[in-house]
Amino acid sequence: MELTSIKGIGEARKKSFEENGIFSCEDLINYFPYKYYDFTKTEPFADDGNVRLIKATAIETPKTIRARAITFVTCKMNDEVGHTFTATWFNQTYVSQVIYLGQEVFLYGKNSPTKKNNFVVTMFKPASKITGSGLLPIYSSIDKIGQATLNDSINKSLEMLNISTFIPSELLYKYNLTDLHSAYKSIHNPLSKEEAEKARERIEIENLIPILAGNEYNKLTKRTLRTNNYKNITNLMFEYEKLLPFSLTADQRKAIFDIENDFSSKFSMNRLLQGDVGSGKTVVALFGSFISAKNGFQSAIVAPTEILATQHYETALKLFSSLGITVRLLTSSVKGIKRKIILNEIESGEAQIVIGTHSLLSSEVTFKNLSYAVIDEQHKFGVEQRASIKEKGLSVDILVMSATPIPRSLSLVVYGSLEISTLLSRPKSANITTNIVIKSKQNDMWNYIKNKLLTGSKAYVVCSKIDEENENDSVIKFSAKNTYDYLRTVFNDREIGLIHGKLKKETQNSVIEKFRKGIIKVLVSTTIVEVGVDIPNSDLMVIATPERFGLATLHQLRGRIGRNGEEAYCFCLADNLSGNSLERINYFRNHTNGFDIAEFDLKTRGAGSIMGTNQHGIDSSVMSNFSVYAYTVAKEILEQIKPNINLYSKILAIYHKNSVNEHSPKIVLN
Repeated sequence: MELTSIKGIGEARKKSFEENGIFSCEDLINYFPYKYYDFTKTEPFADDGNVRLIKATAIETPKTIRARAITFVTCKMNDEVGHTFTATWFNQTYVSQVIYLGQEVFLYGKNSPTKKNNFVVTMFKPASKITGSGLLPIYSSIDKIGQATLNDSINKSLEMLNISTFIPSELLYKYNLTDLHSAYKSIHNPLSKEEAEKARERIEIENLIPILAGNEYNKLTKRTLRTNNYKNITNLMFEYEKLLPFSLTADQRKAIFDIENDFSSKFSMNRLLQGDVGSGKTVVALFGSFISAKNGFQSAIVAPTEILATQHYETALKLFSSLGITVRLLTSSVKGIKRKIILNEIESGEAQIVIGTHSLLSSEVTFKNLSYAVIDEQHKFGVEQRASIKEKGLSVDILVMSATPIPRSLSLVVYGSLEISTLLSRPKSANITTNIVIKSKQNDMWNYIKNKLLTGSKAYVVCSKIDEENENDSVIKFSAKNTYDYLRTVFNDREIGLIHGKLKKETQNSVIEKFRKGIIKVLVSTTIVEVGVDIPNSDLMVIATPERFGLATLHQLRGRIGRNGEEAYCFCLADNLSGNSLERINYFRNHTNGFDIAEFDLKTRGAGSIMGTNQHGIDSSVMSNFSVYAYTVAKEILEQIKPNINLYSKILAIYHKNSVNEHSPKIVLN
């Protein structure tokens, strides 16, 4: 149903919704609140910059004020402890018609950053409309659309839509599941957090069932019969292990056995290798390249950045150059005659192991007999990009890798069509101490780092932004460029380097190489160093404004130091941690296991924070906060639905519709 069918949504608001991925009323009702405020737990006004819910009484008639292009409404209020403040509504002139002297209201918002005793209201409810207990739903902000308008539009959509379920009534009864329409009403207007959670799980179950069905269908139907048969795999596996200058962990050995079994199967491999920071995924992946080369085939390893591709290339060279196995690197920096030579070597088959970036996916790259391909940090490639490498050979064995640990329950949904190998242990245990440093103590931290540099240490300083984007942004002072300029006055100017995504690839590589050699001792960067950068003796890291990063990113960043098990220190330089952000950073400080951190992130912020990107064909509203309970029930219901061929086909049709059209409704609507 069109958004413009809702009264109050014109072309301007429609555009704002569409810019946030909301294209229909069906999409709109799937835009769930990310938190709720309890009407029975209000707070008094305070000039502290925190968002809050206040119960107050209007002590004057509202005034409408027009100043240049801005129109706003103000009203003097008394909170429950008798503190007088001014409530302000921007661009909501209707407020002056609905608030009156003596009225009690609930106000949601926060104090003005420029005026004392001034509260900027983003949503409000007359107290007379709240009977008993209840929660105020809060949504992620959408530009030019206030919380009140958003909630009102969602409620109007719910009135117009007829939402039905494909789950048979006997299964609804068996699992004590409410009707779907009621669940949507409850999640947007719950009376309690328990009701909201139950509604969310009910909707998750409805959405998970097609995804699970689609995963099973893909696993069975998208298998390719093997044409590239490998010989002598077991003996080659022992030969490969002898090449390594270290012993494999039990997890690495298990993952290599998984690949060996896949290579011996009549179907080509389609496997995910996931592992924590420093768990040794590259060594496992290169085993497949070794088997491929020894059997006269070619392999490709695709990495998201030139830095990571170069490191894979150097690792492969060390392992295989003495065996006469030809390894080549192809990135956008390889140009001219050198590029033509490498392209010819790939086409002729002379290049046995080809490592590169997106360049390997281009039409100019033709393999003679590609049999095995690795996609590293696979979530940084689109579905079509991941599929394109498979088209460059016949029955290509695919290994996708992820350094972002995700909980088992989530991996079964996101990667349900793949076989999964997991590396939990690390060849060398991490010995990293993490501390939170407040801004007023940062000079002590910089002095400590300065002394450590004298003993041969190297330090990363990671910032969330390259440069200031908004003069009102509180993190301007911690942008990469500003931090770099500041640290040039703190340390020896020649020892400081800067790297970020807007620099040319050649410059990035040059800076990294200087850091590797110790010419640069302090590297200021953005998250461009998050994955794969392995620098010896880098044992110090400062993460500025850590609250701006997801826990998975923080964990990846911290994984850049202490790579060899040596003592290392990570400093979280925070300006103002409180509430949820303080809880999250404290958890990060006290835990070093990536899977534990992922479980915590799943419970507290939902799957979206772990994945960092929407998975094609998977509704973000499902992945925003899916629970183990919802997964378990959805799995059980699907098994009982399977014998009903017509219904099972209908569920698969829903999966395929969502996979092809990202803007299609996520529920069955009649």
